[in-house]
Amino acid sequence: MNNRFKALVTGFVLLMAACGDPGNVPKEYIQKDKMSRILVDMTLADAYSNEVSALTTPLPDSVRQEKIKVYYKQILDLHKVSVKDFMASYNWYESHPDRMKDVFEKVQADIAARKNKLGNPAEENAPVRFRLKSFFPNAEKAFLLPASDTVRPFIKRQP
Repeated sequence: MNNRFKALVTGFVLLMAACGDPGNVPKEYIQKDKMSRILVDMTLADAYSNEVSALTTPLPDSVRQEKIKVYYKQILDLHKVSVKDFMASYNWYESHPDRMKDVFEKVQADIAARKNKLGNPAEENAPVRFRLKSFFPNAEKAFLLPASDTVRPFIKRQP
């Protein structure tokens, strides 16, 4: 019976050591807070790329994807993370869905907070472009925008 008790205790200790803390991320991977900040920036870069492409001459998707890769590399440089470390961490998070869920919840909360900070587009202090959207859903297509090349149509440009 003494050997059974030792085997049971040893098994229990090994089981507890294997489980570890379910909320922790190993030190060799990017921690949750930093990973969520990186993913927020990547999400914003992707949205920016889509918006710029919609406002200007639409780019082929392959060209837009190449631009996004440049943005992503700049974001990783900004956060002082190599592509290799990011991919290793991202793959680790993919294999641990509970921790990936925590990261994406932080990303979603951050983006929602940023969106709420902007306020309601129909409010008086919102940029004209947003106020017009509440009255004219296709206002962007009908009005000239500052990003446009033809700010003054029908006026010959001087060289």
